[in-house]
Amino acid sequence: MHVQIYRSKRFVASIVPTRALPLLVVSVWLMTMISPGCSRSPTPADGDNAAARPAGDRLDPSSRSPGNAASPGKQFVASDSQPPGEPSPTTPSLRASESMGDARSVAEQLPSPDSLISRLQLRSDWGPRELSAFLGDADREMGALINGRTGITDPQAVKHEVERVVALKRVAAERLSQHPDASERDQVAGHRGVLQALSHLASMGDLKAAEELQSLAEQSRDSPNAALRSDSHLVLIGLAIESLRHGKPDAAAGVLKLVHELLDANEQVDVATLMVLGQAKDALLQYDYQDQATEVRNLIVERFGHARDAEVARMAAMIAASGFSQEDTALERLDQLRQQFVSTATADLDGNAGEGDKDAPERVSASAWRSAIDEVLVTPADVLTVEFLCGASLEAEAVGRDDIATATYEVLQQKFADRQDAIGRVARTAILARENRSEVIGQEFDPDLPSVDARPLKLEDYRGKIVLMPFWSSAFPDSLAVLPNLQEIQANHPERVAIVGMNLDVAGTDVEGFVRREHLEFPSFRSESDPGAEIVNEVAYRFGAVTLLFVAVIDAEGRVVHLDFSGEDLTTEVQNRIR
Repeated sequence: MHVQIYRSKRFVASIVPTRALPLLVVSVWLMTMISPGCSRSPTPADGDNAAARPAGDRLDPSSRSPGNAASPGKQFVASDSQPPGEPSPTTPSLRASESMGDARSVAEQLPSPDSLISRLQLRSDWGPRELSAFLGDADREMGALINGRTGITDPQAVKHEVERVVALKRVAAERLSQHPDASERDQVAGHRGVLQALSHLASMGDLKAAEELQSLAEQSRDSPNAALRSDSHLVLIGLAIESLRHGKPDAAAGVLKLVHELLDANEQVDVATLMVLGQAKDALLQYDYQDQATEVRNLIVERFGHARDAEVARMAAMIAASGFSQEDTALERLDQLRQQFVSTATADLDGNAGEGDKDAPERVSASAWRSAIDEVLVTPADVLTVEFLCGASLEAEAVGRDDIATATYEVLQQKFADRQDAIGRVARTAILARENRSEVIGQEFDPDLPSVDARPLKLEDYRGKIVLMPFWSSAFPDSLAVLPNLQEIQANHPERVAIVGMNLDVAGTDVEGFVRREHLEFPSFRSESDPGAEIVNEVAYRFGAVTLLFVAVIDAEGRVVHLDFSGEDLTTEVQNRIR
């Protein structure tokens, strides 16, 4: 039997880096937050109908690659409607013949190669509108340079161009903050732009810029503008982390004080804040300030662990857990029990229980499992812990341990289902999906759906045969890993068994092309998924399919009689139905 539904919290936490340059982190995050049109707010939370998402997007952590789990830049950096490096339509900024005004004296001191793809230029007669748009252009240019999208391969050339863009950015931001026609919003954007530019320069080793940055951030830390106040605190925390690494007295206390000030002043659930807090925690751990690091960790959990956005809550849990390898022994014990009940149940199903074998693992009772859960929940649960419980309950269902599954769902219902945050949505999704899986058993199923190749397809035409229906998506090729087993069963009973798939790809996917490339010869229904809909996929929702692999077995009368999401050999199940 193959069961792969779960990824441990410890493994997920281990992929979060424990050290990075704090000022560089701050400057990159500030860049994404300051750009016109960008937002500090995280993306809206998913609805409770995440059970309908094909591919286990909510309850199956193993379906998420480590790269996705630990790539906050890719996940959260605000995108722009224009390609990186492209000018805004309102900004006549790329004409080399235009005068740069007083910015020329700054930028011309920096060498620039002739092969640069784009040449940002700054005019001295621009007003607030043009200056604001220029800041956005500079941010996109910086993003393109940092991410290697400009075509420049020489590291020195990239460095020089970064310095040139930062210099222009600073000049434009200072002008905007002081322009006589600037609104209060423009002035704030200008101040934030200066902070950003100085942060970049400081991260590249410019000591004078670091001193100016410290001074400006101190001046702005009590600003009436929440965004500027928050940015200033982020910068000051980055500088305090540097002081900690240079062994300055009372640096740890300074970091902790600034963290408290930031959280007191910042009312938004802000990913930039979360990332900088993670850097502060890691630096404190690195220099053996265990108590202070624990306090920051607790603040992360308290402030972000109850976020409504599941991605923010998940990132907070990973960042909070990293570096505290001596903890989570209760969860590790629960994981050991999970592995134990899976292995014993698998042995039972395979007929290899080994009666009298002294080395055989002891069967885990539902009461022992529930006691282990209660031990884990002595401390407040984060979203990863709840996702662990959801995955474990699904595994228990898959291996026939309904007693353990029921005990786990009871915990999810009693302790988490009423919460109005990401943890609550994850719990409700698992509970609803289980209810749907239970209700669909025994129901007739003959969907009014098109086929992937536009040929007529009706389950009614397969009456008298056992239908094996794999749910699959070209976006998740492993969803078809069970296909060889299904094909073997069909080959052994060609007159009694048929394979009819259920494709869950989003609208616009070239499903036919995938079918041709993979030489899929069985027919499939096409049930389009819509990530923006309240129920992402109606069929997946009805069947409670929260993870792929997923196979429905439909009997000769057209009734759903079995659901499998473990990837196990279905030969015995089918033979019992044929008899």
